[in-house]
Amino acid sequence: MLGKLTKNSFKANMSSVAGVYVAMVIIGVIMAVLLLFDWTKWGDMGIGLGLVVKIVASLALCLTSGIGILMTLVGIISEFNRNMFGDEGHLTMTLPVKSSTLLLSKWLSGSFWVLLSYFVFCVCAFGSFIYCVNHSLNIVQGNSMYYSVYELVVQMIEELCRASGIAMPSMGVLLSLASIYAFEGAVRVCVFVILVFFSITISHCKPFHKVKFGGIIYFFLSFFGVTTFASMITKFIKIYLVFSDEFYTFSLSQAEVAAAWDLGYAAYSVTNVYCTAIAAVFIFVITTVLIERKVNVS
Repeated sequence: MLGKLTKNSFKANMSSVAGVYVAMVIIGVIMAVLLLFDWTKWGDMGIGLGLVVKIVASLALCLTSGIGILMTLVGIISEFNRNMFGDEGHLTMTLPVKSSTLLLSKWLSGSFWVLLSYFVFCVCAFGSFIYCVNHSLNIVQGNSMYYSVYELVVQMIEELCRASGIAMPSMGVLLSLASIYAFEGAVRVCVFVILVFFSITISHCKPFHKVKFGGIIYFFLSFFGVTTFASMITKFIKIYLVFSDEFYTFSLSQAEVAAAWDLGYAAYSVTNVYCTAIAAVFIFVITTVLIERKVNVS
């Protein structure tokens, strides 16, 4: 039953955000043409018209993808509100499934679309950065110490490591660290979605439904509560994942973490994201109870 509900939620959300992605594709194609067009034929002298057009097109592309994230959220919120507590609410609540299964299907579908829009934004931002930097490097290549974006990024990381007093990690370690942060970002997006659903749910419960802009208020309160909980636990207990190209290990010692950075390894604190995920599970359980017993369907 979970698979069928998730499939239906996926289709419903897709119809809500389809227009957004169509608009993003159209604007993206226009921006890509502006980026790829050879503007040197139109009077580009040094860092002139070509780079300006590419920067403007890149900013427009990033702005469009950012708006796509916002519109995706709006579509998911509208669909959840309508399907659970609006015109379709009575039919949804009579389905022979547990409230936890119903909410899980909504959460899986909503998280997928928000993650997709976030991924598109990151690709647009990173791709625009690479293209604009490549353009400027090609123009000033004769007087530049960099010959590619890769060398420029490596040089920036080396400078950052030198300023921090740590050894330069290998590229494998840097990629592993980037993957871990990407995973953390995905977890936080999923937590964000369940907090949104919790806020909408509690705003339909007595006596909370009478509060003006209640959903927004409850979201920020729940977000503050989850963040505070994770921060407090992290302040007292810090568990680090220490890794290199050859091994992964966990550590509670700040001295070991400092020594790992000095040796060119990397360390990542897992406590905060772990506690955030635990708090999100707790919020999920509360939301299922509210849906089953306390909500007022329009």
